[in-house]
Amino acid sequence: MLRPLPGAARLIKHLHNHRIPIALVSDSPKSNVMGKLNHQHGWTELFKAVLGGDEVQKGKPDPEIYSTIAEKLGAEPDGCLVIEDSPTGIAAGKAAGMKVVAVPSLRRKASKNQYDSADLVLSSLLDFKPEVWGLPAFQDWICNTLPIEPWYVGGPVIKGFGRGSKILGIPTANLPTTAFSSVLSDCVCGIYLGWAALSDRGEVYKMVMSVGWNPYFDNTEKTVEPWLLHEFPEDFYGEELRLVVVGYIRPEANFPSLEALIERIHEDGRIASSALDINPYAKYQNHPYLLTPLCQKDEI
Repeated sequence: MLRPLPGAARLIKHLHNHRIPIALVSDSPKSNVMGKLNHQHGWTELFKAVLGGDEVQKGKPDPEIYSTIAEKLGAEPDGCLVIEDSPTGIAAGKAAGMKVVAVPSLRRKASKNQYDSADLVLSSLLDFKPEVWGLPAFQDWICNTLPIEPWYVGGPVIKGFGRGSKILGIPTANLPTTAFSSVLSDCVCGIYLGWAALSDRGEVYKMVMSVGWNPYFDNTEKTVEPWLLHEFPEDFYGEELRLVVVGYIRPEANFPSLEALIERIHEDGRIASSALDINPYAKYQNHPYLLTPLCQKDEI
């Protein structure tokens, strides 16, 4: 089954609940678009209009598809907001006289400049703030965090870049990429919070972690770097680490200095530590995944 982008269902339902007319356009034939919509339970009735590429003369980047959908909505182009994932779609929306928010479908760092013509570029729809565009704000953030559908990942702790303790003074616990490959391919780059456990200790710890390219250090590959919010007297390389990731804090970002990066990491830790004391996060502290042996088949 096709999965929507992270945050898409939340945004669509939010706008629908506030009676904001929304439409879907695609260069694909309308029958294909409707087929995909039908895979998402209840989505079809949320859109006031759907327009396929076979219903217009010219596809993106020509503005025709967006000009046509504005007419169907009975809206002026300058009163429309487009959310696009492709450079050609951005060009089409801008040519139609609309504001455009880009959520890139091309995740490679080298592709980022292809989206510069958008009014705003976001890492994901989790970072979309409707109030910036004159729309009703979300009300689901809790203590500067956003609850998400939990992920469950685990594996043996390995040596990482060596910069956590030595450069940042913040010891992170690195996992082999095979431990979270299925999650890493789909998840949004950013900072998350959750719970962690080491199999040989029988304790559960608060955790904050980064997922992404770590722009300050300019990683060559996407990584996951958890920081367990606990003082450990020794390293625990080789121990089995299990994580239940339950909330989102912010997108990844670059920083003007190492000091600014360190300050923000500690702020993320404070946010995570405070939020994890309350529900819906606190209830995951005793999740069986954290306290039972991990099998490879348990990876999600």
